[in-house]
Amino acid sequence: MHLADRVALTLVANDVTPPAPAPLEWLRVEAATRPSFIIPLTYSTAATRAIGHGGFDLLHNQGGCALREQDVITAHSCHRAWWRMKFQQGEAARALLNPLHHAVLHVERQNYRPGAFRRVIAVSAGVGRELTTHYDVDPERISVIPNGVDIERFRPVDADARRARIRSSHGIPADAVVLLFVGKEFRRKGLAALIDALPHLPETAVALVVGGDDQAPFRQQASALGVAHRVIFAGHSTAVEDYFQAGDVFVFPTLYEAFALVTLEAAAAGLPLVTTEVNGTEDFVVDGENGRFVERTGASVARALEPLVRDRDLRRAWGDRARRDVAAYTWAAVADRTLAVYEEVLEEKRAGQAVS
Repeated sequence: MHLADRVALTLVANDVTPPAPAPLEWLRVEAATRPSFIIPLTYSTAATRAIGHGGFDLLHNQGGCALREQDVITAHSCHRAWWRMKFQQGEAARALLNPLHHAVLHVERQNYRPGAFRRVIAVSAGVGRELTTHYDVDPERISVIPNGVDIERFRPVDADARRARIRSSHGIPADAVVLLFVGKEFRRKGLAALIDALPHLPETAVALVVGGDDQAPFRQQASALGVAHRVIFAGHSTAVEDYFQAGDVFVFPTLYEAFALVTLEAAAAGLPLVTTEVNGTEDFVVDGENGRFVERTGASVARALEPLVRDRDLRRAWGDRARRDVAAYTWAAVADRTLAVYEEVLEEKRAGQAVS
């Protein structure tokens, strides 16, 4: 709504739930959705048809489809980079057999073909580099504008009460240092490295794992290491902000991200960050000031966590710095920077500059 209050904004989509509030307008797109893997292809055609010659001054594609004409594309990810990562991790067969990935890659190739756009907004510097590497997108045409975070949501006025409730509900002692892990893909996001680190940390350190994934292999790992009593699986939560209040350090040794939004949420909650240097975190974490970069090994994670577990003042100092730093990631700031890109593009169009 930060944009809709400042420009006449029309949302082109096949569904909007809940309905788009005024002054936002909704242009409905009718596209086939079965089988689901055809959506990127059918939606691209249907969206182009729905827009037609609607008299829009600027077309902003959120990257999920390929429009025949578009001015700005927001790259929320680079699927080809993700695809390469899957091959490097020995998961090529599963990726190759899933037709959805082929459809998304086709759309991505169409989006970034020469002459298909004027500007790209990349959600992280890393995604921008990936587009240059894989699609030869000119870096001069890429603006890095990260996603925003609702800072107040992750630092509510009743934070202390929520912290006490979550810790009590999981039987976490008052003197425990909670190492919070939040994510749906435990393997990719590095839960194994956190569990491997626990035997090397003081007994007061416990891992609180939030997210819906197969727990069995990680429970087995914790049992084999003798730390099963220090790993708490909370499952999926619709009120994940409450769990951020219960944490003391956020641990995220992930393999790959397009933009690590969860680290900004942790920072908004005032947690120091222990994470790998991936897209998003490399733009935000200041090593040794608001967090620490680690490798995806238990030894590396343990080395980073040990002083934080032992020193409450250090945790607070880094957490306070993280919260101050994340203040630059508000949705209002995202809207301001996006409007600046719009103004550049509109000036080009008024000057009659062709898409190159």
